[in-house]
Parts: sequence; structure tokens; C-alpha cells
Amino acid sequence: MTGADREALISGFEHAYEPLQILAAGLSGEQLAFVPDLQDAWSINEHLVHLLDADCNLVFRVRGGIATPGLPAPAWDQEAWKERNAYGKSDGRAALTIAAALRTFIAGSLRAISGSAWEEAHIIHSKNGKMSMVQLLETYTKHAAWHETYLRRNLDAWASGRKA
Repeated sequence: MTGADREALISGFEHAYEPLQILAAGLSGEQLAFVPDLQDAWSINEHLVHLLDADCNLVFRVRGGIATPGLPAPAWDQEAWKERNAYGKSDGRAALTIAAALRTFIAGSLRAISGSAWEEAHIIHSKNGKMSMVQLLETYTKHAAWHETYLRRNLDAWASGRKA
């Protein structure tokens, strides 16, 4: 991977929440709390809080994988986190702001390491096995886009006046 490719990957990861921030900025409390009548659906607010928890886990994975290549990284039960941490009662927009700041922090950490440290850094995920920094950043960049589809789905259902 060239230095330019690495920077493009880091930058894409760092800025992946910008469309979600724009989308969430003008939403009412009712829109944030709305849950479509679909099995296992979450509100927009719950999605935003989940992104913060995911990125808090990612800080450990990235920085731990740099400091201790091969660091074991457990999977986490997002449904349990959602239910037991009362995502619906948390401030989703604040959570997204913090998550975006964490991404800036992570990006800075990755830009600061040498090429050899970048190549050596990896975690051992309990379900996915060995994951390099490239794989982590690609996964978490896609994670933002994946959640954006659910935010848009919820807003479309809200706007149509129906729940699906």
C-alpha cells in the first residue's frame, strides 16, 4: 500500500460520519425516536448511540493492535448493549459528535505511526480472526454507510406516514 493509498483509506474512515451528521442535524426528537414497524428495527437515535459504542471498541482495537500486534479483541453483543445501556434514552446526536471526534483521534494515531508499525499492527478478532489496520478501517468505513441506509429507511417510513 502506498502512502497515498494509506492516507486515502484513513481519510475516508475519518470522514465517513459526515453524511450522517448532516442527516441527523435537522431531525426532530420524534424523528430520532421513530422506530419502523419492522422486526428488529432500531430508531435513528439508537443507531447513532450504537456508532459511538462501536467506535469506542475500535479505539481499543486500533491502538491496542498498534501497541501490541496480535491483541485479542472480543466480539460484542450489540443488542445487549442497546437494551442494557438504554440507547433510546441517550442523546444520539451527542453520541455521533463524540464518535466523529474519536475517528479524528484514531486517524491521527494511524497517521503518526511508521510504515513498519502500520504493517505489523493487527488484532485477533474472536469471530473474524486476524484483522489488519486496512481491514479494520475498511470494515468501519462500511459500517457508517451501512447505518446510513437504516437512517434513510427510517426517515422514508416517517415521511410516508406509515411504519414500513
